[in-house]
Amino acid sequence: MKNLTVKSRIFCLTFLILSHLSALHAEDLLIDYYGVVSSSSDTNMLKMAQDVFYTQLKSIDGISIDDKRPDLSRASAFLPQFARTNAKVYFYAEITDEKSSSGQTIWNCRFNAVTSADGITHTATENYESYYKILVGAKSAIEKVLSELKSPAPEFASANKENIAADFNTGVDIESLAGTWSGEPFADKIIILRGGRGFVIFKNGATMNIKISVKKATVEGINTNLEITQVGKSNASFFPELPREQALACAATASPITWNFSLTSADTLEGVKHTVISTNSGTEKGTVNSSWSRK
Repeated sequence: MKNLTVKSRIFCLTFLILSHLSALHAEDLLIDYYGVVSSSSDTNMLKMAQDVFYTQLKSIDGISIDDKRPDLSRASAFLPQFARTNAKVYFYAEITDEKSSSGQTIWNCRFNAVTSADGITHTATENYESYYKILVGAKSAIEKVLSELKSPAPEFASANKENIAADFNTGVDIESLAGTWSGEPFADKIIILRGGRGFVIFKNGATMNIKISVKKATVEGINTNLEITQVGKSNASFFPELPREQALACAATASPITWNFSLTSADTLEGVKHTVISTNSGTEKGTVNSSWSRK
């Protein structure tokens, strides 16, 4: 009888341990990995980078990863088409290369984590001077963008509540803006998602994340009630209207590009864009008229 009691205790203890481990596994963040998107000609570096990112993702505690790369032998030239799975997050990296004033190649890496439930893209952007710097530094950037999804910051919830209150007072419904827009001269398309997030896809292949909020402002005599702001660090590719040398020079210190809009019809936004403009003596902060139309 005593032996049965001991066996029963061992069985119960084993059951509890296994149940606890199963619960921990069930709480893992499920991620589909889509590799690297880039138009760079350095295919060897891109292949190594996307393999490194996959290895680094696998080494992070609390996530479960499924490799969805369309081609394991090389990076993709196009943004991924996400397959419908049980994943909570779709993860991919965008890499562009540019020359510094000294002729050194700088690798601009943007790590994107798209939440499948709402389509919102969370990003972390870092610049690396060599493949070695990517090797030793990328994991912290990947962990940074994923940490936002594991434990969302309180300020995000607060900001959403403020937007809802502002919507009620101004009559602007951010959710109704969801869709595909056009209007930027050098952009292929603009995607606005539900929840006040989106991105601008440039014709040069760059992607800028944006956030949309309700904010009253008067800019150059124009009354506006909607603000759209660049999220993340500036990139020379965000200024395709500038000569390349000017774009490279201003990208390091440029303020986020911002649009102040009014919704003039259900499918039209009109207002002013705050950006960097070219002058006879170089560049400076300035404004240009802007209009977006829903496709």
